[in-house]
Amino acid sequence: MDVPYKLASAGALALSGLVANKVVDQGWKLVTGHPSPQGEDEDQARFAELIAFAVISGVLVAVTRRYALKGTKKFFGPRISEA
Repeated sequence: MDVPYKLASAGALALSGLVANKVVDQGWKLVTGHPSPQGEDEDQARFAELIAFAVISGVLVAVTRRYALKGTKKFFGPRISEA
C-alpha cells in the first residue's frame, strides 16, 4: 500500500475518534443533564452510568471508524488496485 493512503487512513481515524467523542459528550449532556462520566472521580459516577457511557461511546467510535476507513478506501480504491 502506498504512503498517502496510510496517512489519509490515519488522519481519518483520528478525526473520526475526535468527532465521535464530541458527539457522545454533547449527547450525554443533552440526555442526562450533566457532563459525561469520562473524567469524573470513580466515587462520583454510578456504575450503571459508566457502563452505559462506555457502551455508547464504544459503539459510536466503532461505527465512525468503519465509515472513515470505508470512505478512505473508496477514495483511494482505484489507486490502490493499480499499485
